[in-house]
Formats: sequence, C-alpha cells, structure tokens
Amino acid sequence: MDMLNKLRFFFLLIITQIQFFLPGCSRDNPAVVTDTKTINKIFPLEEYNLDIPEPSGITYNSKNNTLMVVSDGESNIYEIAFNGAILNSIPTSGSDMEGITLSKNCDTIFVVEEKKKLVTAFDLSGNKITSFSVNVSTSDNHSLEGISLNILTNELFVINEKNPQMILKFLNKQELWRKSIAYTLDISDICYDETSNCIWIISDESKRILKLSTTGELLKEWEIPFTKGEGITIVNEKIYVVNDSNSKMYVF
Repeated sequence: MDMLNKLRFFFLLIITQIQFFLPGCSRDNPAVVTDTKTINKIFPLEEYNLDIPEPSGITYNSKNNTLMVVSDGESNIYEIAFNGAILNSIPTSGSDMEGITLSKNCDTIFVVEEKKKLVTAFDLSGNKITSFSVNVSTSDNHSLEGISLNILTNELFVINEKNPQMILKFLNKQELWRKSIAYTLDISDICYDETSNCIWIISDESKRILKLSTTGELLKEWEIPFTKGEGITIVNEKIYVVNDSNSKMYVF
C-alpha cells in the first residue's frame, strides 16, 4: 500500500471511530434520543379535617390572614383558620359553587357557579353584587371549576374543567382571551401567584399540581397522592389543597 492509500485508510478509520463514540449525532439512530422528563411526587406536611361538606375551592384572605372555602354541596362561604377551624360562615344565594377568589382589598368575593356557568360577586355579608356568564362548556357537570384574581391587573382567570379544558381571562366582565390546555385529564382549580407571576392549577383525576405561565405554558408539575383535589391556593410558599371526597385540607 502506497503512502497516499495509507493516509486515506487512516483517515477513514478515524472518522469511523468518531461516529461510533458519538451516536447521538447520527440522524439514523433515533433510539439514542430518550425522554428524561420525570414528575416528582410530593406528600403533605400536614392535613386537617374540615367541617365543610364537599369543599370545592379555596383562596387566601390577606386582610384577615385566613382562608376562604366554598362548598358545591351548599350555599355558604366559609372563613377558616390555617388549622381548618371554621371562623365565620357567610350565607349566599349561590349554588354549585366550585371556585373562589377575593378582590385586592378582600371586600368582594368572586365565585364560579358550575351548572349556571356564571361568575358571581358577593359582598362580605353574602349579598349578590353582580354576575356574568361564561360561554364554554356543553356539559353542566364539566363546566366552570375555578377562579383567581391577578391583583396587579384586576384580571380574573377562570377555568373550565374538561371538554374542553380551558383557561379564560376577563377584565370588567369582558373576555380578553381563552386558551385550551391538555396537560392533564381535567382541571379543578386555579390560583394566581403574584410573587412569581405565574398560575397554579390542580387536577383531580390526574393527581397533579401544575405551575403555568400566565399565558398557559407548562413550567413544572408534581404528582400528589390522592384524587379529588378540588381547590388550591398558595400562602407563604406553602400549597393548600382541599379534597371534596373526604372534607380534608392538605398542606404541601
């Protein structure tokens, strides 16, 4: 073998070795591309019994440093301590209430009424102030499930449970935008977090807590050890979840 052929042979050998040790660069070997996504499981730090039938939504009252809870089994709105004890009960004309949030000054209570497909506002005595309809779901049982207020912009986030799973944003009763999402089997509640300017969502059927951008992109998700998580709120870097099947509140 002359010198030129020896050089050619040596060059081809080097190229072959490089391709062998760097298979990820080959377009013809998709098996080396793997999905490394993992979903962390989280477990409650504490749990509390609630003397509230079917708690379905929860929010933070920053004025009183308490929590507000609605039930889809009755029309009262409850104010509770962080250990679950009932501090106050507000009778309202609402029905099938699935989500709750408060105005920036905590003087107006907003709820979603699932079967009526309404966002309704009450004062602190339970008197109805106003309401407006949300045109999304075709099923009464898979309609509005959660609501939260962006206190920086006064915009309301509203979610539709499934068929379709959807986030909608409103300002002064006017719809600004809507976005379908499909990260889980359903969505059960929503909470806007002003400290990180993101939204948190809980899924009953998928046993998931999701962290999303304010435009609905998935940022992170966690698995929780139970279904029927129906309400979520964030207070001082802790996650509070209410479960409507066993009437408990869990703290993560």
